[in-house]
This record gives sequence, structure tokens and C-alpha cells, in this order.
Amino acid sequence: MAHFEDEQFKETVRHATNIVNLIAQWVRLEPQRGGREFVGLCPFHDDHNPSMRVYADRQSFKCWSCNTGGDCFSFVMKRENIAFREALEMLARQAHLELPKTYRTASGDSTDNKNRLYEIVAWAENEFHECLLKAPLGERARRYLKDRGISGTSISRFRLGYHPDNWQWLIERARGKYSPEQLATVKLAGERDEHNGFFDYFVDRVMFPIRDAQKRPVAFGGRILPDSKDTGMGKYFNSVENILFQKSRLLYALDHARDSMAKSNVVVVVEGYTDCIMAHQFGLTNFVATLGTALNESHVTNLKRLARRVVLVFDGDGPGKLAAEKALPKFLAQEIDLRILTLPGNLDPADFLMQHGAESFTRLLDQAPEAFDHKFRLTLDRYGQDSIDNRTLVLHDMLEVLSQVPAAADAGLASSWQMRENVILGKLSQDLKLSETYIREQLLNLRTAQQQKAGTKPYVNPTGNGVEGPRSEIRAFPQNPTRDDLAERDLLGIIFTIPEKVELIRREIHQDDLTNADLRELLVVCFQMHDQDVLPAYDRVMTWLEDAGLKNLAAEIDLHARAVEISAELVEHTLGYFRLCREMRQETTSALVGPHAPQAPGGLDQTAKERLRQATELHRKRVSRTTLK
Repeated sequence: MAHFEDEQFKETVRHATNIVNLIAQWVRLEPQRGGREFVGLCPFHDDHNPSMRVYADRQSFKCWSCNTGGDCFSFVMKRENIAFREALEMLARQAHLELPKTYRTASGDSTDNKNRLYEIVAWAENEFHECLLKAPLGERARRYLKDRGISGTSISRFRLGYHPDNWQWLIERARGKYSPEQLATVKLAGERDEHNGFFDYFVDRVMFPIRDAQKRPVAFGGRILPDSKDTGMGKYFNSVENILFQKSRLLYALDHARDSMAKSNVVVVVEGYTDCIMAHQFGLTNFVATLGTALNESHVTNLKRLARRVVLVFDGDGPGKLAAEKALPKFLAQEIDLRILTLPGNLDPADFLMQHGAESFTRLLDQAPEAFDHKFRLTLDRYGQDSIDNRTLVLHDMLEVLSQVPAAADAGLASSWQMRENVILGKLSQDLKLSETYIREQLLNLRTAQQQKAGTKPYVNPTGNGVEGPRSEIRAFPQNPTRDDLAERDLLGIIFTIPEKVELIRREIHQDDLTNADLRELLVVCFQMHDQDVLPAYDRVMTWLEDAGLKNLAAEIDLHARAVEISAELVEHTLGYFRLCREMRQETTSALVGPHAPQAPGGLDQTAKERLRQATELHRKRVSRTTLK
């Protein structure tokens, strides 16, 4: 009974999860075929031409490039690098479903502990927020936010908070709920030297909760108040990376910006939390912010999947311009429409919005130059081009940027990089009045020097989620299938599509009749479900499966079955193929070990040869009906 309840709960979670909405949290999806299918860039390999399809009616997905596919559980397991049970819990929480007692008892300690950590961070977020809203200690923080123009609506929407000027405040409030050691695990507290007690990590700071793709608070940014007594502390602190929080995977306010990004196909990236909040407050809701670190390749890869255009907005001062230049090489090889905007008057985005409003800001965003043009203008301003020497200095700076791309592009990051590079080099030749041959020679020299400096260390292609770790084995249908593989795929396709046929198949076919080990394993699952009076339709099979590799294979089989439209004729041909193969094996065995063993090499008598001819003919007919175009 416990097993049945467990399977029933998995099916409830699966049906409560809309896979299109789920995947859209990470990938910009575009509808096709009237909304029955969606297409987007696959997050599991460096995808430039959208190769992942999401099938709304079957609640499955498939990347036709890297061969990854499955259901909602498969996607979360792969994207978050977690096991099935943790993916189930995550999706159950999103669907507001309570875990059954039998399941809670069976779940592993590591999963329970991690859920406990999420609970601690959410509790701390609430404590900080309530302190800011209601506590007398939060008055200075409330006044600071008011002076910055942050509204009460924004404070509530972004769950802003305050940690008072007390190094034991959170530890004391956690007494009886969470230990200092638990607070330290999620970097809300630190341990003093020589294990001499604990202290709060954030003190006298306005708190900005940082959320993951599931909208769970996982970390904080803390801004010290201007009149703080401890002037030696940095203006901003971010949570130290821990089991819940990796900076390279997250951007501030992405949970609020995602819908607007999907509609506009544009994301705007700013440097500060208050800049981002102010933009949302002014109705510019496709803004996100970095987490106190420079943009990295993982950020770029993830942004590319969510929007066609990325606009980087940096402060108009010297550091802001330098940050814009440093970000450029990360984007060039990613085949993305990157624009860079530096604001006039050395203003930051929040101040510009307060002084000039959203309409003026939007105009500047629309006029933002492409990244390489932006870099070229800055370099010309720096050196000028009134002499060959100055033009050569400009060229060197521009080629320094380009030289950082090829190592990445050679590893497969940019499938059409060569064409883009040709356009850029031609434009440089024209603008600087220098020979294109000379420019190419200089670029080659720079690349060679960089490769020599790097030694033999190979380029590491960034993963879609920014984390390398153990991955489930991908089980996919063979690229060069045998006749048996094709028949076995059709057999499972029949079961998935017409599950009532499993009883007939069970009577006629044994699991050992299948030669492909992965397909045989799927058939065993279908037979087990039949034994428990559960029809092994595709969606139910996906619920029963916990292995991501088998889920991928099952999704591929289902897609093929739907494409060829299983018919009664195909059912008979497939069963006939298995009958003939079984009879041939029996006749061959009898011929080889019986009193009338064949004398000729090759071993089959005329009857067996005729059976083989019939099986081959059946295969030919079947292939003509089932080949996926």
C-alpha cells in the first residue's frame, strides 16, 4: 500500500506541474503549432539554434541536439543536479502539496537537512522584514530607504529587511528554533576564532533577499547604513557561497523580471540592488542586477536563453566604463545581441530615474549601441586616430578583445563566429584605414601569444547551470539501430500509446526477447505496472520511473510513437516480428543440436531461411511506416 501511495503522490505532483511554465523559469520558450509545442535554447548544452522542444500535451521535453529529454522531474534533476526524490520534493513545494508521511519517513537525511536550510533562510528573511517594517530599531533603515526614494510597495514586493546593530540579534531570535551552527551553515552567522562562540554575519545593514529560480530566498545582500558606527566595513556584503547559494548561477530580481523579459525579449542588467528596485518601481520590470561580482560566462549563457537582447547599464563614471569593457569578451562568442549603455553625467540608474524619469531612460535603452561599437567609441576617445601610431593603439585594444573569443569559439561556443569575425575585421580595416591583411596578422599574433601563455590547459566549456557534478547517464535510442532495436522501440511505443495491449503483449512476449538492455528495462517496468493493475500509459510510466536516463529514453519513444501514429496493422506487424524471431531461434537451436544438424556452413535450413525472409519483409514494411521524418 505504501508503494502505491508513493506512486500516486508522484503522479499527483506531475499532473500539478505545468512543464511549459516550469521550463520557462530558465528558458525563453516560443509557441509553435498553436501552442501544442514550444521551442527554446537547450540549457544542457551550448545551444545556438533552438533545439529543445517542449510538448504541452504530453508534458515532456526533448532536445534533438544533445538527446536530453523526459518529464518535469527529469528537467529539474538535470538542471539542479539533484536526485529524483529531491526533485519530487521541490516540485511538490511549488505545487503547494504536502508530502505524505510515508514519504517523509523514507526521504534521506541529506534532503531533509537541505530543506531545513531553506526553511532557516526563509525564517531569517521574515525576521529582517518584520524588523524593518515594525521595530523601533528599524527606524534608521526606514529613513534611509525613504531618502533613496524606495517606496513601501517596493519594500514589501522585494521583502527588504534590516539587521540591527547587534552582533547577537539573529542568534538570540533563533534560540529554541535553530542553532548557531545551523545559522553558520547558511552564512547568517560566523564562528569566532578558536571556536569561541558565534556572531551574526550581517550587522546594521539593510537586507536584500536573493532568490533562486524557484523563488526561494537563499542568500542576502546587506547594505550598511551611511551613519553606521563601524566605518571600516564595506558598503555591501553578500552572503558567502554555501550549499544553497552560488553567485555565478543567480541574478538579483530575476524572479520578478522573468515575465517581462519573456514578453519583451530584452533584459537590462544593472550593478546595484537599489538601481534594480528603482527601475521596477518606475515600471521597468525587465531589470536584474549582478550580485556584487562581474558577469561571468554562466550568467551570459543563462541570460541568452531568456532574452534575445541584453543591455548592460553601468554607471557613467570611470569604473562603470571599465566594467562595460571587461564584460564584452564574455558576450561576443555567445551570439547574442549585446548593447552597452553608460549613463550621462556620471549618474547611476536610480539617480537618473529620479531626475529624468522612465521615458528618458527607455529612450536611452533603445538607442544603446552594440557592444563592439561601444568599445570602439571608447577606444577612439582614449587614443584618437589622427596618426598611424594612434590608430595602431586603437587596433591593438580592439584585437585584444577579439583575441579572447577564439579559444572559446574553437571549443564550440559560437557556431558562426568566423562570419561575425570577418564582418568586424572588415569594419576595423575601413574605420582605421589599415590593411585587413595586416589586421589579421596582428590578431593571429595575439592569439598565438595567449595560447602560449595559457600553455596546454584546455578550455572548459561552461555548463548551462554553472555547476559540474555527477550526471545521470543519458540513455537514448541507438543512432544506428538494428532491426531488433526498431521492433523493440515500436513494441514500447504500442504500450505507451495503447496501454490496453500490454496484456496481449505480456502473453506473447517475454522480457528476455528484447536484445536492447535499456529497452528491456523499460518493458520490465511496464510489466510490473501491469502486475499491479496499473495501465502503463506513457504518463504513468514517466511517473513510475525515477532514473533520468530511462525517462529520457521513454520520452524519445513516445515522441516517435506519436509521429508514426500507431495503427492496428503496426501492432500486428510488430508482434509478428517477435513471433518469427522466436520461432527462428527455436528452429536454429534445434537444427544445430538435433540429429539433423546442417552440414553447410551458415547453419540454417530452407525453412529457417524462409522465416528470415519473412521477418525481413515485415521489417521492411514496418520501417516504411515508422521512419520518423
